Amino acid sequence: MNLTNLSELQNIDTHLDAIQLELVSLYAAMQRDGLVATTEQNLREQQLIEKEAQKTLNLILEDIAKKKIKLAQSDAVLYSGKVQNPKELQDLQLEISSLKGIIATLEDKQLDQMIKLEDLQSKVAIAKLDFQKAASTFETQKSQASARTQKLENENALLLRKREVVLKSIESKDINLYEQLRKRKNGLAIVSLENDACAACGTQLTPSERQDVRSSTKLFYCPTCGRILYAK
Repeated sequence: MNLTNLSELQNIDTHLDAIQLELVSLYAAMQRDGLVATTEQNLREQQLIEKEAQKTLNLILEDIAKKKIKLAQSDAVLYSGKVQNPKELQDLQLEISSLKGIIATLEDKQLDQMIKLEDLQSKVAIAKLDFQKAASTFETQKSQASARTQKLENENALLLRKREVVLKSIESKDINLYEQLRKRKNGLAIVSLENDACAACGTQLTPSERQDVRSSTKLFYCPTCGRILYAK
């Protein structure tokens, strides 16, 4: 077994795995952003509340306008001299007085509603700024993620071509052994001996075990994690 070629294959596969993991994260990052959705929803809710408040104000203004028209008509009748009956005059004066009271009450409501509407408009403006800021930030991040994705995809393609070349230098039985071990060991089948220890799990090897690792005649499996060890 040519451990040099297998270790090169492992390095390529480890890099490919890392690229795929990052690509998954980048693809997710380029989808609709949660903060954008939240701020947009808040903006729509604030706009809806503002719209209802404006509608309420419009109804008050319409009511005031109608009452003022009615008051003007009653005043005109009162001072026209056409009504002579004392009872009718009294009723007309009471109606005028009532209309003035109603108008005064409505105008108070108008003022309160205008203040409320102004406050709501401020909230809408703030919500709009929050949404625009979130959207702008997301677009910047999306652009950066897109550029990074393109770079990784190019790198991934190069590594796959390199992998095909390396595979041709390894016997099929060794490839099968490597692939089976990779599946069992979370993608890491072959690791180096570093500072007399397994680079994957840190197990210190005895002198005789280290000698076996450096031997080119047989495979040596880490006694703890079971991965193939090779000496650089």
